[in-house]
Amino acid sequence: VPRRMNHFDDPSLQIWFQIAAFGALLIAIGIACFLIQLVVSFMRREELRDTTGDPWGGRTLEWSTSSPPPQYNFAFTPVVHDTDAWWHMKHNGFQRPEQGFIPIHMPKGTAAGIVLAGLSTICGFALIWHIWWLVIASFAATILSAIIHTFNYKRDYYIPAEEV
Repeated sequence: VPRRMNHFDDPSLQIWFQIAAFGALLIAIGIACFLIQLVVSFMRREELRDTTGDPWGGRTLEWSTSSPPPQYNFAFTPVVHDTDAWWHMKHNGFQRPEQGFIPIHMPKGTAAGIVLAGLSTICGFALIWHIWWLVIASFAATILSAIIHTFNYKRDYYIPAEEV
């Protein structure tokens, strides 16, 4: 079918134009439903707001934490016997403990991975293009960076039990 015509001459193409029009109608209905849902959700946002952290009655452990989850993930290590552990805990009357927490060990953030990846990339680039002075320098910097990170013993901290 040529472009920019207000008619078509071949009647055998009629069925394909009707199928395409029906598909376009379905897409338009889908977009309209989405926009209606967006408006309704915006207008009723206070009434529909979830305060439980588990709006769909989730079955797995990721639904047991708040959103966004705290940096320590779980205040206590959950005992898991099944795939649907959180569902079983909810239906057996599980209550989150309010006390008895211990300090949680956490690793500090580090840029070692990015530094090592960057230096390794530079080394690989230099190897491909036979820039030998850059190969030696970047390889030495990669090894030195790995050694410095290995012997950095200030890599962790504890979250006090009172903050949990």
